[in-house]
Amino acid sequence: MSNQVVCQEVSHAGSWYSASGPQLNAQLEGWLSQVQSTKRPARAIIALHAGYTYCGSCATHAYKQVDPSITQRIFTLGPSHHVSLSQCALSSVDIYRTSLYHLHIDQKIYRELWKTGMFERMFLRPNTNIALKCICLTQVKP
Repeated sequence: MSNQVVCQEVSHAGSWYSASGPQLNAQLEGWLSQVQSTKRPARAIIALHAGYTYCGSCATHAYKQVDPSITQRIFTLGPSHHVSLSQCALSSVDIYRTSLYHLHIDQKIYRELWKTGMFERMFLRPNTNIALKCICLTQVKP
């Protein structure tokens, strides 16, 4: 792990969801306003990760169960559509630039996970998309 900060733009902004921050925020807020929370906040959720056109209104049912006031950290796990992996991988970027804000990766946790020897590193390749679109994670701001 180097001291250089590596950023990646999300690749599907403008196609699978709006590249406009205000428009995307309004769309997410609209879906979230139509969903009820459970009595207790979720400790873990499983949600779809396809484009918002396909799953946005459905995925928000899961993400509405996250309580931002008590959530300290979010782990996202997802498939690798373009890179062959033999085990779970940690991203090689420090920051994902989304339509709403920059999503900073907790490097301390990454170092702890890396030390276990159970992860490989997923390096960026040109035009490789980010499988997880961070749907509604933008609602849990640091």
